[in-house]
Amino acid sequence: MEPEEKAAERADEEQNRRTAPRHGLDEEASLLLVNKGSTSSCRVVDLSLSGCCLRTKERFTAGSKVRVEVTFRARGLSFRFSGMTQWSDSRNLVGVRFVDVPLRRREDLVEAIYEVAAENAAKAARQADEKAQRQTPVQIPALAIVARAHPLQGAVPVSPAKPRNRREESREEVDTTAAIYLIKIASRLQGRILDLSVGGCRIRADERFPVGIYTRVETEFRVKGLSFRLAGVVQAIHDQHTIGIRFLDMSSRKREQVEELIEDIREARSGVRD
Repeated sequence: MEPEEKAAERADEEQNRRTAPRHGLDEEASLLLVNKGSTSSCRVVDLSLSGCCLRTKERFTAGSKVRVEVTFRARGLSFRFSGMTQWSDSRNLVGVRFVDVPLRRREDLVEAIYEVAAENAAKAARQADEKAQRQTPVQIPALAIVARAHPLQGAVPVSPAKPRNRREESREEVDTTAAIYLIKIASRLQGRILDLSVGGCRIRADERFPVGIYTRVETEFRVKGLSFRLAGVVQAIHDQHTIGIRFLDMSSRKREQVEELIEDIREARSGVRD
């Protein structure tokens, strides 16, 4: 067996020992070799809570057990993690294990990975549906079940399950004007909030919503004299004008204000019914 083939085989073995599932990603990144102080451009190939795989533009010759810093973006969030190279295929692929990740940054990474995983799962489901249409009816259920498996199934941390639980939070009907800020294209849409929960809201925009799911947004609205501007991500697109937004990065103070507002709305509605 050739040396490069042996290196590739060792890389595969190392990847198979990973405890945190990896999710495909294609984003620009930079890799700093701490000891040499040199930085090279690369791309993130896949990402997990414990590390990532990078494809370097130049052949990677530094080897394993090398201290590095990795800088990249995922779902609109910027990350810079210290790490250690774990393996290399002696060409352009290198695996990095993150070390000393602060709790707050880990929580941000959990959010980003959940969105990446959900987007990948949705893409796989679409591909499976397209393939199923070309197959016999007997094959359709198996393809659909595999494609729609929970994107983070098998992960050690339980935090990624939080966005699913948020759907269980009670939503209260609301009818007030709102503004949606599309971060990446610096655009602003007007609309009305249809319902609200601690975890998110549903909005009907006056104009056709111009971007897709998993888009980073900010939502601004005013209810019962309280003004809110909350960061979030588009979680669902119900039609050309109606979208579901999941709130992200909400401070404790803002969350308490939203909880109190929802409780006021609930009590007011209960009073009307009585």
